[in-house]
Amino acid sequence: MSRPPWKSQLCEMVQPSGGPAGDQDVLGDESSLGKPAMLHLPSEQGTPETFQRCLEENQELRDAIRQSNQMLRERCEELQHFQSSQREEKEFLMQKFQEARKLVERLSLEKLDLRRQREQALKEVEHLKRCQQVAGAGAGSEIPQE
Repeated sequence: MSRPPWKSQLCEMVQPSGGPAGDQDVLGDESSLGKPAMLHLPSEQGTPETFQRCLEENQELRDAIRQSNQMLRERCEELQHFQSSQREEKEFLMQKFQEARKLVERLSLEKLDLRRQREQALKEVEHLKRCQQVAGAGAGSEIPQE
C-alpha cells in the first residue's frame, strides 16, 4: 500500500518507535482537537515494561519537538534577518532613486533655463545685426564732404 503524500519520512521520524501513527492500539478515539480522548491500555499491555516504553517514546517525542522548535527558531531568525536586510536595501535604493529624481528635475530646469538664455542671446544677436545693417546702410548712402 502506498503512503499518502503528507506522510513523509520526517513524519515517521517523529512517531513513536512502535511504528507510524495510527498503527498503535494503545490510543483511543481522538477528540475534535486531534488529542486522544482517553488512553486505553489493554490489561495485558498495562505492564511496567509498557509504561517504561511509553515514557521512553514520550521522551523521544519531546526531544524531536525540541529539536524541531530549535530549527524553526533558527529559520525564523534567519528570515527576520533577511527581511531586515531587504528593508534596509529597499530604503537605500528608494533614497538613491529620490536623489536621482531630484537631480533629473534640477538638470531639466537648468536645461530649460539655458534654452531660454540661448533664445534670448539669439534674439539679441539678430537685433544687433539689424542695427548694424541699418547703420551700415545709412553710412553708405552719405556722400563724403571735402
